[in-house]
Parts: sequence; structure tokens; C-alpha cells
Amino acid sequence: MKKLLWFWALVVYTSLAWAQASLSDFPLGLTVMKWTARGAEGTLPQELIFAVEVKPDGIYRTELTVRSEGTAAELGAFGFLGSALFVQAFGTTVDLGALQVLIRRKEALTPGERYSLPGGTFQALRREEIAGVLCLVGEYRSADRPNTVVELAFALQDPVFFLPLVRVVDSGKLAFEMQLVSYTRP
Repeated sequence: MKKLLWFWALVVYTSLAWAQASLSDFPLGLTVMKWTARGAEGTLPQELIFAVEVKPDGIYRTELTVRSEGTAAELGAFGFLGSALFVQAFGTTVDLGALQVLIRRKEALTPGERYSLPGGTFQALRREEIAGVLCLVGEYRSADRPNTVVELAFALQDPVFFLPLVRVVDSGKLAFEMQLVSYTRP
């Protein structure tokens, strides 16, 4: 039981660390975001739907829905709230503090530029729309895992609670992917 509580505490911490918008960034009305996540090829995708409703009186209402399908082993080892933990557990150590600095300064990042981070580098690649949200897409490469590439996207204009894209490719094979697939504005 103690192991399980420790695991969920770590899951909550790492999931919050991937957040790139605070609730106060959302406009009046209802914003609905939907992601899919999957592990290696052949695993069934999971869905995460996160809704933020901002009411005129300053009250926020949030709703989080997770839909999963798979074997007991797949669902026990892989979950949306554990997605950031999964990336770390896979062996790709991404300094979440360093990524938060990039997220906070995302508008200043320039496609084509390389940024040094503790333990690796981030290469800003391009601006691209993901589910109708303008994003900056780049790659994180860890110094100690040269065959692993973590592709990340930061939302540039719309508030998106989690990163619009996290894709881990190890030795040319997909290991994990979480991608924003729809975004509804008020």
C-alpha cells in the first residue's frame, strides 16, 4: 500500500510539472481539450479529456475524463496521469525544471536554434498547428541517451493545460506518444 501511495504522489507531481498553462490563463466560457496517448506500436490508445469552464463570477469548473482500453497489464503499467512518469521511467531523463523555463519563454524561442539544458539540448524545429493550436515543435536529446529523441510541442497562443505533443522515439521505434487531437474554444 505504501508503494502505491508513493507511486501516485510521484505521478501527480510529474503530471503537474508538464502543465504549461494555469487556470487563470483560460478565457470566460468552456474550453475543452482532448489528447490521445499510446505506448509502443500495437498498444491501444487512451484518451484524456480536460475541460475548463470559467464563469463570470471568477469561479472555475474543471472536468477530467480518462478513457482506457487494454489488458490488465497494459492498463496497470500505462496511464495518462503517469505519462510524464512513463517518459522518465523509460530512461529518458528530462529535467522538468528546465522544460518549465522553456515553456515560460516559449514565445522567445526561435525555430532553428538549439538551447542547452541540464543533461541535454532542445532544438526548436518549426511552428505548426496541432488540433488548431499554433505550437512550437522541437526535440529534446539527452546527453546520456543519444538514440532517444523526445519531440515536444509548446502552445504559443491558446492556453493548453498539458503539452500538445510528447513523442518518445528510441532507436527509431516509437516508445510513447501523447498528442492533442481536439481543442474547442468558448
